[in-house]
Amino acid sequence: MLSLIAAYAVGRWEQRVTKVEFEGVAATELIVMQNGINEYLSRLVTLRTLFESTNEEVTRSEFEVFGGRLFVDHPGILRVGWLPRVNRKERADYEAAAVNDGIAGYQIRSLAPDGGLSPAPESKFYFPVFFSTESKTSMVYGLDYSTEPIRWATLERARDNDAVATLPTKLVYDPKGDTPGVLVSVPVYAKGTSRTTIPDRRRNLTGFVVGIFDLEQLLQSIRTASAASTAITINAYPPELGPGGPQYRSVPDYSSAPQTQRSMQDFATGTHWSGALRIGDAAWQVLAIPAAGGRLIARYDRALIVLTAGLIITIFVAVYLGLASRNSRQLALANRRVLELAQTDILTGLPNRAFFLEQLDEADSDERQRGGAFSILMLDLDRFKNVNDSLGHAAGDALLRQVALRLKSALRSTDVLARLGGDEFAIIQAECDDQRTSSIDLATRISGLIAEPFLLQGHQVEVGTSIGIAMAPEHGSDQEQLLKKADLALYRSKSAGRNCFTLYDEAMSAELEARNTLESDLRDAVARCQFELHYQPFFDFQSGERRGLEALVRWRHPTRGLIPPDQFIPLAEETGLIVPLGEWVLRRACDDATSWPADVKVAVNLSPVQLKQAELFDVIRSALRSCGLPPERLEIELTESVLLERAVENHALMERLKGIGISLALDDFGTGYSSLSCLTAFPFDKIKIDKSFIGNLANGHKSSAIISSIVALARGIGMSVTAEGVETHEQFERLRTLGVNFAQGYLLGRPMPLGDSKVSLNQIMRTWVQRCAASRGMDDFGRGSPNDGSLVRGSFAPAQHHPRSLAG
Repeated sequence: MLSLIAAYAVGRWEQRVTKVEFEGVAATELIVMQNGINEYLSRLVTLRTLFESTNEEVTRSEFEVFGGRLFVDHPGILRVGWLPRVNRKERADYEAAAVNDGIAGYQIRSLAPDGGLSPAPESKFYFPVFFSTESKTSMVYGLDYSTEPIRWATLERARDNDAVATLPTKLVYDPKGDTPGVLVSVPVYAKGTSRTTIPDRRRNLTGFVVGIFDLEQLLQSIRTASAASTAITINAYPPELGPGGPQYRSVPDYSSAPQTQRSMQDFATGTHWSGALRIGDAAWQVLAIPAAGGRLIARYDRALIVLTAGLIITIFVAVYLGLASRNSRQLALANRRVLELAQTDILTGLPNRAFFLEQLDEADSDERQRGGAFSILMLDLDRFKNVNDSLGHAAGDALLRQVALRLKSALRSTDVLARLGGDEFAIIQAECDDQRTSSIDLATRISGLIAEPFLLQGHQVEVGTSIGIAMAPEHGSDQEQLLKKADLALYRSKSAGRNCFTLYDEAMSAELEARNTLESDLRDAVARCQFELHYQPFFDFQSGERRGLEALVRWRHPTRGLIPPDQFIPLAEETGLIVPLGEWVLRRACDDATSWPADVKVAVNLSPVQLKQAELFDVIRSALRSCGLPPERLEIELTESVLLERAVENHALMERLKGIGISLALDDFGTGYSSLSCLTAFPFDKIKIDKSFIGNLANGHKSSAIISSIVALARGIGMSVTAEGVETHEQFERLRTLGVNFAQGYLLGRPMPLGDSKVSLNQIMRTWVQRCAASRGMDDFGRGSPNDGSLVRGSFAPAQHHPRSLAG
C-alpha cells in the first residue's frame, strides 16, 4: 500500500514537472516568434521614416532600392508597397506618372467580389498601389484598397490610431495558391504635421506603407533561425478578422508539423498551452502540444521504479527529492529567462521600451512617496542614417552595439539604460545630490564618448548624439508629459546643430506651438502668394558704378505685417516649402530684371534644398525663357554647403549653368567649410566675403589681413570679390584700399521694393555717389550723371543676413 501511495504521488509530481517544463518551452518559443515578428514590423515602419523624413517626394527607384535592401534575406515578406492618397483631380496625373515609370497600362482599379479587377469608379480619393517591390508587370499595381471594405477598414484603423494595423486575408496575387496572407499597413503623415487627434491624422495622412506577409514561411524562418525546440508542436490560428468568420479559424495559418494540422477545437483536446502572437493590432491564437514521442510527454518512469522497488522506497524517495529540488531551481531559472527575453532588446542586449516604462513608473512612485528627484535623458544618434546608407544595415547594427557598450561605461549601477528603438536610447538617472548638475555632467560625458570614432568593417566612422533632458518633479511627474518634454529638449538639440544636449524649459512648449502655427501660416502664404521681393544694390569700388541688384524675399503676413526671412526661411527649408517659394522668387526676379537697363544683372540665392531638385536646371532655364532675360544677366549665389553635400551632382549642375552663360557666386566665404581646393574645383566667378569680417575691420589688423589674402587669392584664379555689410565710410575706404572689387551694405542702400514710390534705382545710386563724393570728390565715382541710366552696371549680390537662401 505504501508503494502504491508513493508511486501515485511520484507520478503526479512527474506530470506536474513535465507540464511546467512544457509550458516554459512553449512560452519561450512564443517570445522568440514575437521578437522575430517585431523585427519584421520595425523594418516595415522604417519605410514610413523614409517618407516622413525627406523634404522631397520619394522616387520609385529610391523606394525599390531602399525596400529591397531593407528586406533582403528576410523570407516571408511577399511584397511591400506604397499607397499614396490620390485625390480625384490627381488620378490622371498618377496614372500617367506610373506609365512613364514603366508600369505599362497602369490604372487605378477596384477589386470585384469575384476577384477580378476593373477601373475604379469616381471617388473623392483613392489609395492605389503606386510603388511595389513586385515586378512592373504584376497585377497588384493600381489596386485601390479603398474600394475593398475589409482592406479599407484595416487602413482606417491604422490611420485613426497612428499604429500598425493587420488583416489576415486572401491574396489578390497568389502564385502558390491558398497562401495564409497577412496584410500589414503603416500610416504615413505629412512631415512636421500634427497627429495628436483623429481629425489631425485624417487631415495630414499622405498614404500607407503596406506589406504582404506569407505567415507560414515567415514563422518557419524565424523558428529555423532560432533553432526552435522539436519537443512541442505549435499551431497559429488567425484572429476572427478574416472573411470566413469563426470557421475561418478551423485551419491554422502555421503549423510546425503540417501533417498533424487540425482545427483549434480538435488540436486543444489534450494537454496544451495557449498564447497570443501579436502582429500590429491583431492577435493570432497560438496553441502548443507536446510532440508525439517527445521528452515533454509524462512517462511515469520514476513511478514504475518506485512501484517495483517498494522494498527500497525510502532510499529512492530521498534521492528523487534531491533531484527534484535541483530541477525546480532549473525551472525557476528558465522562467526568469523567459521574463528577461520579454524585456530585452535582442540586438544590443539592453532593456527595451517595455522595461524602461516599467522602471519609469517605479521611479515616479518613489519620487511621490519619498520626495526624491530623477532625470530622463533621451538620446538620438546623429548621422546614423548615413552609416546605414553607406555601409549597410549590418554596419548600422554593429554601431548600435558599440554605442550601447560606451553608454554602459558612462553610467552607475543604479542608472537605467534602454534602447527604445532605431537609434534612440533613454536613461533614467536618480538618487543624486544635485540632480540638475549630475544630469548635465552625465550628458557631457556621453557626448564625448559617442563623438570618438568607431571602427566598422575596416572603416572609421564618426557620429554624434543629441540629448534632451527632463527632470522630475521640476518639469512634472506625469510619465507621458516627462517623456514629451524630454523629446522637445531632444528636438531643440538637433535644431541647435546636433552633438549637444539641452535641458527642458517651459519656453520649448510655447515655441513648439508657435512653430506649428507659423508652419500653417507659411503654407497658406505660399498658396496665396503673400511674398514680395526687395532689392539691394552693390557697386564697383573704383568706378562708383552700380553692378547689379540682389533679390531678397519678404513675407507680408496679413496680421503680423512684414516678417523677416530669418523667421521663416529655415522652416520653409525644413518643410520643403522652399522649393515652390524659391521658384517664385527666381521667376519674379527675372521678370523684374527685364525692365532694367541691359547691363544690370539680377542675383538670386538658391537654397541647398533646391539644389537637390533633379529638374532645377530646367526650372532656371524656363524662368529665363518665359520672361526673355538673357542668361548673362542672371547670377546665382550658392552657400558653401554645395561643397559638402552632393558635391558631384552640384558640380555637374554648376557646369551646366555656366555653359548657358549664368554666373556663379560663392556666398558667405570664410564662415563655413571653404578651402582652397573648392575654389579651383568648382566654377565660381565671384567670392562674397561675409559681413562678420567687414564689421571687425575697425577692431584690428586680423580682418584686414584675411581680406587682403582673399583678394590676392581671388585675383590669382580669376575671380572678383564682393564685400558684404559695408555700413561706414571707414569700412568703405579700407576695403577700397585692400583692392576689393564690389561693395554692398546699408551705407550704399537698404533692401527695398522695386516699386517703392519714395525711391528709384537711380536714387539709390545718387545717394551712394553723394556720400562717397563728400570725402573723395565726385571725379572718383563715375563719369556720368547719377540720374543717367547709363551709370547702371553689373551683377546681382546675395543677402546679408542669415539664413542666406532667398533672404537678406
